[in-house]
Amino acid sequence: MNIRELIEEYFKMSRYVALGTLDGILAVMGVTLAASGVASAGGLEISNFAIGLTGLSGGIALAMSNAFGSFIGERAEEARTLRELEEKMMLNEGDLDETIIYKQAKRRIYMSMFTHGFSSFIGSFVPVVPFLLIPDKITATITTVIFCFAALIILGVYLGKVSRDSLLRVSFEIVLIGVLISVVSFIIGGSH
Repeated sequence: MNIRELIEEYFKMSRYVALGTLDGILAVMGVTLAASGVASAGGLEISNFAIGLTGLSGGIALAMSNAFGSFIGERAEEARTLRELEEKMMLNEGDLDETIIYKQAKRRIYMSMFTHGFSSFIGSFVPVVPFLLIPDKITATITTVIFCFAALIILGVYLGKVSRDSLLRVSFEIVLIGVLISVVSFIIGGSH
């Protein structure tokens, strides 16, 4: 498989692109905003770089968790589908193993794993980069929020196109989820 085919396969798995990217952006945004709120409210001398690394480590953990979760879940679904197909075809369990159907199922399993994990990893960079590059906490926080909401709007447009739904409505829903998560995270982080 060349790089172009990989990219095409990646975007065909829009469910995992959406889940992973949304997870990466929102979970890591929550972590960075909470850490920034804790540092500000407590008068702690936590550097933005440390906040960024905290967010990045959470993003890496999330990406790995999503990748392996997709692998386990998809493998179970694909195995069940194969066993049901064997039953309908009056074959013995395992007769379809090593067939083209089996190999296609295996490819879907690994693509879901890669897509979900990679999307989570890429999404996690959005809220982290400002904290890694900007020394002022307030500026980094504002920049993170702007970057995250811009990325959520782009994700909403992508999902609206994929689903052939209203781009505005889908983007609005995703941004609304982002607002809810950022408010909750900042309140929790700032309450210490």
